[in-house]
Amino acid sequence: MTHTFTSLRHPQEKLLEAEYFLGRLVKSNGLEFQFELNAFLSASRSVSFVLQKAMAGVADFAGWYSKQQTAMKADIAMRYFLELRNVSQKQGPVSFVGGSLPNGLWTYRFVGCAHDVPPELVGADIGASCATHLSKLGQLLLDCAQTFPFQSCPARAFTEEGMAVLGYDWGDVEAAMGLPKGYTQVGNFPARERLRILSREIEPLDISSIMRIASRDIRADGSPVVFPASSGTDLVDHIAANLGSSDSDESSHRDVFL
Repeated sequence: MTHTFTSLRHPQEKLLEAEYFLGRLVKSNGLEFQFELNAFLSASRSVSFVLQKAMAGVADFAGWYSKQQTAMKADIAMRYFLELRNVSQKQGPVSFVGGSLPNGLWTYRFVGCAHDVPPELVGADIGASCATHLSKLGQLLLDCAQTFPFQSCPARAFTEEGMAVLGYDWGDVEAAMGLPKGYTQVGNFPARERLRILSREIEPLDISSIMRIASRDIRADGSPVVFPASSGTDLVDHIAANLGSSDSDESSHRDVFL
């Protein structure tokens, strides 16, 4: 049976897509902020979906990912972001309130209506909260790459060690690269050298971007994104607390801002 090579390339692209929308989010306000937040929530949610699809055929991945799911479900903030994505996709805008800053930008807070805001996100700028969430997803991909190094990066798979671990043969290499049968059989040419030359034709996994995002180094156009500082005691925080209070009016707070 022909070996199927796998890669974290597509999950990593989703991670970068979420970073792209986050970079735009911090510079937007009003309706544009809502659009960018919806796009971030959708892209960030897709990271784990695409990860499962990309690694579905990898031995031991299911067991590894089951443990990751347990950890993510225990993380209240990560669970909250999942709920927000469901709200934005199926119910309407996510509930938030914003306030202007002296530099002309805005800072926003989540409002706890249908779902309570986790304690660690209360009084925190939404952009900064998104950055923390994205770094957790980056760590998920980084852990996967470290646990399954040859299954995560085709360039690493195309090594003698990768061949031994994955158990593929030269026919699998030829099939994966679209080469004629027998193309790789070149006499006594060392396997290491053959694989090294062939690996030049394969795009390696951009592990550096995964590591960067996992460390919460969020960038836009190559420059670090700076998130508004928040004390948790600003006027926008008091408004968010009042709107999310169980003692407040039962009508949809979300409609107030539409």
